[in-house]
Amino acid sequence: MRASAMGAAVVALALPLTSSGAAKPARTASTAHQPGRCPAVRAPRHAPPDGSGVTVVVGASIAEGYHTTGGERTAWPHLLGERLRHEDAPGTIVNDSVNAARLLADTTGHPCTSALHREDQALAVPGVRTLVLTDLINDIQQTPHVHDPRTITDGLKAFVARAHARGVRVVAGTISPYGGFVSYEPAGERTRRAVNDFIRHSGLFDGVIDFDAIVADPGNPSRMRPAYDSGDHLHPNDAGQRAITQGIPLDVLQ
Repeated sequence: MRASAMGAAVVALALPLTSSGAAKPARTASTAHQPGRCPAVRAPRHAPPDGSGVTVVVGASIAEGYHTTGGERTAWPHLLGERLRHEDAPGTIVNDSVNAARLLADTTGHPCTSALHREDQALAVPGVRTLVLTDLINDIQQTPHVHDPRTITDGLKAFVARAHARGVRVVAGTISPYGGFVSYEPAGERTRRAVNDFIRHSGLFDGVIDFDAIVADPGNPSRMRPAYDSGDHLHPNDAGQRAITQGIPLDVLQ
């Protein structure tokens, strides 16, 4: 996924009005990172009124909405927050996703961007109850490529152990297809499938969101459905982001 200039900012969504005209707390907030330091992930502007806790999404450019029409506002974490609000479901979503971020190693020139480095900040968000770890394709498709699934699964185990030691749940997202992307390799595809098999069947996680099953082309599972493909064969378009949002079982967050 792309690298970008990362300015320090936290954006809380505008507060939608209820039918009575009173402001209803938004269910999502987002973060961006400044090169050279590890900023804390800030809490959403409004704590969940029902005590249901906060879900922090630790992802990369798919969860940031790269190649969608509205960026983060058309990415699935934002849309999921809106879905929670419209369905009167409990919980608040904080999007701590960083373009080009990997699980294991920082992006070159951008310290503190790996999921393992950012985890402590995510765990420090007041009210955090669940981390959603997603967008794991970058360890595979970026250079240096990681083609040993055990290296990635060892990193997943370390991430989960740290969260569980703090009493926080971890939900993992399977890796969506990237066939046709500029850095696609058959060895990377084998790694992607092996890591997905681990995520689905290891029992390590407190829940799984099967992004792969949601967006993969049934006739060619190494590729995304054409209707969901933004054109680069890695990042979903608006329709793909909406499909992901609707495909997430809400009980996995609780």
